[in-house]
Amino acid sequence: MDLTKPPVHNCRVSTVVAALWLLLWVSTAAVAQQSAISAPVLLPAAVAFDASGNLYIAEMGNHRIRKVDPLGNISTVVGTGVQGYGGDGGSAASALLDSPQGLAVYGGNLYVADTHNHRVRRVDLNAGSISTIAAHLDRPAALAVDLQGDLFIADEGSHQILRIDAGTGGISTVAGAGIQGYGGDKGSAIAALLDSPTGIAVDAVGNIYVADSHNQRVRRIDASTGVITSFAGTGAQGFSGDAGPAVHAALALPRGVSLDSQGNIVVVDSGNNRVRRIDLTTGAITTTAGDGIQGFAGDGGAALSASVDSPREAAVSPTGDLTFTDGANQRVRIVSGWDIQTIAGLGTLSRATVELSGTEETVYGSGSLIATVRSSTAADGVVRLMDGDTGNSVIGQQAVTQGAELFDLSKLSAGKHTLIAHYSGDLTHSIAQSEAFLLTVKPRPLTAIISPSSFSYGEALPSSLAGSLTGVLPADQADLFAAYSLNVTPRPDAGEYPVTVTLSGSAAGNYTVPAAPTLTVTRASTTTTLTATTASLVSASSADAGQPVLMKVHVAPAASGNPGGTLILSEGGTLLAAGPPDTSGDLSFVVSSLAIGPHSLSASYSGDHNFQPSRSPTMLFVVNSPPSGPVDFTLAPSSATTQTVNSGDSANFALVVNTKGDLSAPVTLAASGLPNLATASFNPGSVVPGSPSTTVTMTISTPRTTASLTSRSPVWLALLFVGIFPLTAGRRMSVRLLVLLLATFLPLAAGCGDRVNAGTAVPGTTKSYAITVMG
Repeated sequence: MDLTKPPVHNCRVSTVVAALWLLLWVSTAAVAQQSAISAPVLLPAAVAFDASGNLYIAEMGNHRIRKVDPLGNISTVVGTGVQGYGGDGGSAASALLDSPQGLAVYGGNLYVADTHNHRVRRVDLNAGSISTIAAHLDRPAALAVDLQGDLFIADEGSHQILRIDAGTGGISTVAGAGIQGYGGDKGSAIAALLDSPTGIAVDAVGNIYVADSHNQRVRRIDASTGVITSFAGTGAQGFSGDAGPAVHAALALPRGVSLDSQGNIVVVDSGNNRVRRIDLTTGAITTTAGDGIQGFAGDGGAALSASVDSPREAAVSPTGDLTFTDGANQRVRIVSGWDIQTIAGLGTLSRATVELSGTEETVYGSGSLIATVRSSTAADGVVRLMDGDTGNSVIGQQAVTQGAELFDLSKLSAGKHTLIAHYSGDLTHSIAQSEAFLLTVKPRPLTAIISPSSFSYGEALPSSLAGSLTGVLPADQADLFAAYSLNVTPRPDAGEYPVTVTLSGSAAGNYTVPAAPTLTVTRASTTTTLTATTASLVSASSADAGQPVLMKVHVAPAASGNPGGTLILSEGGTLLAAGPPDTSGDLSFVVSSLAIGPHSLSASYSGDHNFQPSRSPTMLFVVNSPPSGPVDFTLAPSSATTQTVNSGDSANFALVVNTKGDLSAPVTLAASGLPNLATASFNPGSVVPGSPSTTVTMTISTPRTTASLTSRSPVWLALLFVGIFPLTAGRRMSVRLLVLLLATFLPLAAGCGDRVNAGTAVPGTTKSYAITVMG
């Protein structure tokens, strides 16, 4: 509303001028390029005049500010008609508004309560530019300017009246403690309680009048004392009190207050579908327009007999005529003298409805809803899908074509959303809004993969884990990050451990990792060995019958730590010994009861929670027959008893011969049990009596398997000393050494020429040879 000082007219002159102004408006509307009475005006919420008589209309349903000039032409001065926020610093006609509900004109500027953008914006009417002068409000619903240029705001959501100082631009509270309620009359206005104020006016001396809508009252704030009082309304919703004191009258959702040219208070009694006037001198309240019947009727007749529907705000023209928004009738109407007339808006619109349908639950990045516009005749226009939980932000908009428009929900964040479809209406259809549609958007599930995903027991775990996510939408790749953490001891036991995945980034709230990845700690490998020790040999492969032998089974872990479990020594299926390893990984015991002859011994480790089982190679251990008399000489190996050679190569073994003093002949050695074509030679060939310990080298030469190939065939021989038989039968008795020969003959390469017959050996088989060494 314009609070520049209005011109003063006497009653007769004002009526004549108003009639001429209305006549000029109606008569010229027919030749205007776009007549205001032939254009749809969707949910007009507020009106204001400038000093030149231009009428500004806040078209809440189309998110625009329209101007009607004195000739009846209508045009858009602010807003594109698209709901949203934008355009500051640029052209006001290209800006975006969201449900504007309040207007004021002062000093060449148009002030707009951009209600659902929670801002007040200023339009320079000469330059046509727009800017924001107040933000972070809570649904500003009405504006007024005093004679000094200070701007007053009825901030409906915060239940307060605010003032912006014209000189400093600073904002302060004039009334309302910010708590919804009623209280504080005859006290400080700042401490009073208001409930959803939606109208405001300031008189020539600075007194403020507030439409305290949900308290069903009009309240007055004294300019000099700052005290608030109830000016009209008892607080009970209803209609009564015409011709009596306004404070004793009943109101119903008063939405707008303004001043006429004589300073009387005009109250838009919205719930009673009336416009009422409070005499400034007597305080009496009367009805100016509306018969109390909700609907549309009466144009061209008496204003008191007209029907209106949910009026919202009123203003007084420069000629003194009352103009108000007939909201649900989609019209702006003027009262001139006693008569009423429509000056903007078609008003005759077919009813349309819009509804939302679809699934009530979806996953982030997917989903859709259908908005269906229904009417008795074909409708066009625009349907907008809005999110009520984010300040009615626009999710998308579709032109009405088939009546059922599909909206993509893939950009909605995870959480609960209250969605509303808003139909803009068209030239023949009213605007419509759907009921709230409650939608739950679930976070999108992701799969987390860590790398590496397993470690061996005892292996050092990394200080930080690496991993990757699958299932992230391409648009969110740069806005989603994952950290992987593991809550374990520095040396965890073998097992599976859940990894915590922490998401971060602006898109993190839209995703979840329902199944935590696991890090597996596997058992460490082990090696089991078996050794035998006698009193004379650190590593023995034979012993005399009854001779004590120390057997030791040892388990060596690949990682540090002491393996538990059991060490086992067995011969075939016979258990010889078992027990837990000591701190060195050993199980030691003495054996003296093995039967005479060869024994195939093996050791194994059972494993435990952190260590894998393992088995030693088989040990061939020989128990010799005990000697029957004095020994003339002894023969024993002094080198490794096992060798592997290629076919055609030779193997050397060291033997130690010890002679006794009464031996009269040299000791000579011979070998039997060799493979076919193999030969054995000794160096030296004999040992003379009385010699100290003499080392004799035995060389076993294996046969070539082919005579024609340039390279040897892959044939291997293994020789194993398994025991010593120290025998005696006089000075000429022999000593035998038992040798095991392992021969593997692989298939020969193809070629020409003869091949050596390897006796009973068959290509691809393994054969053992027991070689006897005699002295």
